[in-house]
Amino acid sequence: MEPGLLKSADWPLLIDLYFFLGGVAGGAFVIATVASLLDPHRYRDLTRVGYYVALLAIIPGPILLTVDLGIPSRFLHMLMVSKPTTAIGMYAITVGPFHLKPFSPMSAGAWALVLFSACAFLAALLTFLEDRGNPRLGPARVIIGIVGGVFGFFIAAYPGVLLDATARPLFISAHWLGALFLAVGAATGGAAIALILSLLGGGTADSLSRLMKITAFALILELVFLALFVVSVSATGSRGIREALAQLLIGSDAIFFWGGAVGLGLVIPLLLQVGGAIRKATPGMTALVSVLVLVGGFLVKYVIIVAGQRVLS
Repeated sequence: MEPGLLKSADWPLLIDLYFFLGGVAGGAFVIATVASLLDPHRYRDLTRVGYYVALLAIIPGPILLTVDLGIPSRFLHMLMVSKPTTAIGMYAITVGPFHLKPFSPMSAGAWALVLFSACAFLAALLTFLEDRGNPRLGPARVIIGIVGGVFGFFIAAYPGVLLDATARPLFISAHWLGALFLAVGAATGGAAIALILSLLGGGTADSLSRLMKITAFALILELVFLALFVVSVSATGSRGIREALAQLLIGSDAIFFWGGAVGLGLVIPLLLQVGGAIRKATPGMTALVSVLVLVGGFLVKYVIIVAGQRVLS
């Protein structure tokens, strides 16, 4: 039996946007937390913008999911059940009306979205209050940052794991998608912070330079994981999988994959940074590289998801 015949899932543009924004939010939050732990005064602007970006990027998440589900109560059903029972699922955790299935990417992802959103809101709120003369809030923000950073990693990576759990031929052996989506989240999160800092004129040249180095390292990881994804999928040998991969590499989606995701979003930003953007970190160059990374980060997720839905079995 060809893989892909047992179950299927539809991934419309709304979900692509949610996956992209979730990655930006998770990446920006983790970078802001790390910067705050390294030197809260030196990287104050970077931390502030990172937490604000995380909050603004994650706000549309529940809205996009609810619109895609059609009925608002369906989102709540991933968190709550009207009649709790121990037979709700293997290893399910039920506390009152709430339930969590730790080994279900959908259930774990819904909880991670809620908890990360709460952390993003609190971190942004504490940062705002600190800027208005409440320095004692720093320790609380650090704790929220560490806790939220764990969920930030999860929010950035779990969509790839979720796709891997579906039965579409392109995804069924795509065991590197989680790592790929995590690298995209780190790159786009750093790029979003750098773009805002460069446009607003905030951040020192030192912090912008370090941020661009982090983004460049994430882009290299993204390139490696993307290659591992293609190699691992092509090695499976299934006819349906080969057809699905061909759609991505040489089919109708190839121009967006090679020209957009790889060329525009990976190769050109890396060449620009190697050519001097890291050392100089001028606002104009930083803004250009950041926009390319953001566009490429969206395209790499979008084109993989679209190609994966063209061949159903």
